[in-house]
Amino acid sequence: MAEIDVRSIRGKTIETLKTYFVEDAQQLIGEIAELEKDPAVSSDPSKLEELRVYQSLMKFVAFATLPEADQLELFRVSLLKALRVGVDLKNRFAIKMNLTADVLWPETAQAFVEAILKNTERLGNQDIVVRGESGPSASQLCNWLRDYNRIYGMDRHEKIIPHRYLTENPNAQRLGREDQVLLLKALEFYEGIKFPTQAQIQAALEKALDAIAETEPAVFDETERSGEDQTIENVRENLALDSEDNLDNDIDTLIKKFPKVTDQVVSQQPIKLLFNDQQVKATVSNWLADYRAYAGAGEHEINERSDYLLRSPNVQNLTPPERERLGLLLRSYDEHYLLPFSISRQEILFDRLKAAKNA
Repeated sequence: MAEIDVRSIRGKTIETLKTYFVEDAQQLIGEIAELEKDPAVSSDPSKLEELRVYQSLMKFVAFATLPEADQLELFRVSLLKALRVGVDLKNRFAIKMNLTADVLWPETAQAFVEAILKNTERLGNQDIVVRGESGPSASQLCNWLRDYNRIYGMDRHEKIIPHRYLTENPNAQRLGREDQVLLLKALEFYEGIKFPTQAQIQAALEKALDAIAETEPAVFDETERSGEDQTIENVRENLALDSEDNLDNDIDTLIKKFPKVTDQVVSQQPIKLLFNDQQVKATVSNWLADYRAYAGAGEHEINERSDYLLRSPNVQNLTPPERERLGLLLRSYDEHYLLPFSISRQEILFDRLKAAKNA
C-alpha cells in the first residue's frame, strides 16, 4: 500500500512540475507530510528520502507562499535538487521579490545569498581544494562558492565569469559533464540574486542608453495575430465578462493571490534587465523589476512613470499596443489602478481595458 502511495506522489510531482500550479504543490506537500506518518514509510529510509525530495521540489513550486524561514532552509539544503530537475528558480525567486517591499530588497536578497553560501549539498564525487587552503574540502556547494569567491570576489560579476571558472578552475575541470552543467547553473543563479550596487545600476543604464543612441529604431510588424484569431479571442473574453471567473484588482494584489500572473508576457521581444544586463522574457515580473531598477523603490509620480516609458532602453523597441499594456501595468503598480483578470486563464485582460476605452 505504501509503495502505491509513493508511486502516486511521484506521478503527481512530475505533473505539477509541468504545470507549476501552486495549489497542487501545496496539496502535495500536505499529502507527503501525512504519508510520512505511515509506519510502513517512516521505517523505510529509502521511501522517506524519496518523499522528501518530492516535498522539496513542491516547496520550490509553492515558494512564494512559504514562510521566509522555510524558503531560506530550501536554499541551504535543496537548491541543487531543484536545479537538477530543471525547476525555474529564477522565476520562483522573482515572484518572491515582487511580493517583497522595495525597501527590503537589498536585505532580503543578501539573506538568500548567505543561505546559498551555507548550502551543504554535494556536487561531484571528489574533494576540492579551495583557493588559499592547502588541505582538501568536501565537494559541497558551500565550498565551491567559497573557492569561486576567493578567486573573483563577492561583488556581482558579468555572465562570462561563471563560464571562465568552469574552464579555468582545476576543481571544476575534474567534474563530469553533467556536474559541470549543474555547477554552472548554480553559479549563474548565485550571481543573479546578488543585489547590485548603485554604481552598477548607473553603469548599466549608461551603457544601455549609449547602445540605443547608436542604433536605428527597429521596425515591427504589428499584425501579431490574424483577424480571425483576434475575433475569436474577443468573443471568448466578451462571453466571460459577466462570469464569476473574472475580477478586477491592482497588480500587487493579483500577484499575491495569483502568483502565476507574473509569468504573463507583456511584449514579444526579450528585455535586458537594467540591474544585471541579462536578457529575459518580457513578463510582468521582469518589467516590474526593470522599472524599479530604473525609477527606484516605492510608488512613483506620473512624471516618473512617463520618463521611464519615454527613455528606458527596453521601451524603445515596443509596438504601440505593447507600450500601452506596459503603461497600464505600471499605473496599476504605482496607483493601484484596477486591472481585469481572468482566474481560469490566470492572466490580465489588457484587451478589455482597450475595448472599454474605445467604447
